[in-house]
Amino acid sequence: MALIHPRSLERWQEWQTSRHRARQLKHTVTGAIRSRRGDAPQQPSLVLHSRDGAETSNRILIAVDSASPTSRISLLTALPYLSVAVDVLAPAAVDLPELTGEEWTRQTVASPRELLETRGIASVLSIGWHLQVGRLAHAWALEHDIPAAVVQHGALTPFAPPLPPRTTLLAWSDADAQFYRSGRDDLEVRTVGSQLLWQAGHDADELGDEIDEQIVFLGQMHGAELPRRITAGTAYRFCRRESALYRPHPAETDVLSRSAHSLMRRRGIEFQDPSLPLHELRQPVVGVFSTGVLEAAMRGLPAWVEAIRAPAWVHEFWDRYGMRRFGGEPTPAPQVPADEPSRVIAQVLEGPA
Repeated sequence: MALIHPRSLERWQEWQTSRHRARQLKHTVTGAIRSRRGDAPQQPSLVLHSRDGAETSNRILIAVDSASPTSRISLLTALPYLSVAVDVLAPAAVDLPELTGEEWTRQTVASPRELLETRGIASVLSIGWHLQVGRLAHAWALEHDIPAAVVQHGALTPFAPPLPPRTTLLAWSDADAQFYRSGRDDLEVRTVGSQLLWQAGHDADELGDEIDEQIVFLGQMHGAELPRRITAGTAYRFCRRESALYRPHPAETDVLSRSAHSLMRRRGIEFQDPSLPLHELRQPVVGVFSTGVLEAAMRGLPAWVEAIRAPAWVHEFWDRYGMRRFGGEPTPAPQVPADEPSRVIAQVLEGPA
């Protein structure tokens, strides 16, 4: 299998929009109301966080679009290993605790592209160009023939956004590298491993013997990859059958998800508090195609997958990551490299010594 849109970001965005029509309608109505009131469209302001290094002429630009744990662990854990000067471009509203030290300066950016021209940037890093800051950074790098890299930040489905042209992919595994590449010849690939899973494995020693037997089902109703009859239907049936707790994904805030939550509660399904960080779970987990299944397996927790009437790509996904179906042996811990992925990413960005 391969990506549904391996090259065209525009077609991928059209697909993404088609999967969230209710949300798109809400944005359209809100925009129309603002237009009638004469409100100017709100453009999110950007902030450039900067840190000097041993070299200041060959800076690294890291494009950050959100403060999600996967984004931060993929991009910002390399900072302690970088000796060169670093710029981090992010929306002003995004809180990044990694950038609060005295060595960091901040400036609001009115014209990002003009500012980048003056920085002496030698390489760019992001999790992709499907969001605002990543798109800006990669488009600018392409125009100026500056090396750019994308860090794989989660388990890959066929619906992942395409990679920017002439990019180096820093992949979790050789299998993921070939899957994400999807036959393109304008991409370089390098397998560095997953920082997320590497850290989960190193957290396993803290788990001890305190494992609760009640299973937690990891919600994914927000995902555009599968219809809710599969994600919500599987969760409902599993939780009823196994008396499992349902853990809603933080993004399950839309009307349909909230309605499904209300129905599940009325029918006796208990919910786990989603404010409890995933890495603090002490219970077995089950998911449909959640990266959390792999994290749990790395931490030594029993972890499985289950889905009703799953399409073929879900089964391929399970096979690629070694995920085991509920009812059999738990998912084995994925193999991770001996060297910390963030250290390797820093070496790739800085180039040969």
